[in-house]
Amino acid sequence: MKPAPTLPEVIRLRDARGERPGNAAGIGEFWYEPGVWTLPLSPDARVLYAGLCSFLGHKEINRQDLRNTLKGHPDRDITRALEELVRHDLLVPNAAGGYEVRPVGKFVG
Repeated sequence: MKPAPTLPEVIRLRDARGERPGNAAGIGEFWYEPGVWTLPLSPDARVLYAGLCSFLGHKEINRQDLRNTLKGHPDRDITRALEELVRHDLLVPNAAGGYEVRPVGKFVG
């Protein structure tokens, strides 16, 4: 049996979304694009994307905050949601083990 994935203590984030659009949800630099709710993604991936966007101002998200984003879900579900966002080009892994967060318009179905 494959061991359950372990989330890293900290995931570094880089904001590659560009300028804040007029319809952005959130306050100041802590925003996300509401268009994420209409994408053909799992509900977990949508919630995780919005959560990651809210941490871009900090340039990282720690394990506990990542778990709180999908409260009540095991780490393997969070890992699957991260992988889903990568598959659809909303997250791009970098060499440091973090992710570049891309705008909703870069979604690849």
